[in-house]
Amino acid sequence: MAAEHSAFAASGEDAINRTLDVHADNTANELSPSEFEEFYEISQTAKEIVKGDYRRIALQFPDEILHVSVPIYRRLKANIGEGRELYVLADTSYGRQALVINVPLL
Repeated sequence: MAAEHSAFAASGEDAINRTLDVHADNTANELSPSEFEEFYEISQTAKEIVKGDYRRIALQFPDEILHVSVPIYRRLKANIGEGRELYVLADTSYGRQALVINVPLL
């Protein structure tokens, strides 16, 4: 019997049930506060957010560095000023590749 095809994407169940072998990157533990800022490009990122006048910003981290998302969030939040919403996404199932999509808010 032929497989049934649908116009919709898969349910995502495979991503939910998949087991990942994650090895934490502990580079951040060895950095001074200024080295941390430079390593994760906090100032440059904050400048781009302000320059682009972005109001809602989502941060996505690979599993290996998810444990540094909170200090990165806090430093960015302190540098981007009031009136901007900053979020850390919890869907880390896609690995290390970086994807940036600019979508205008309606």
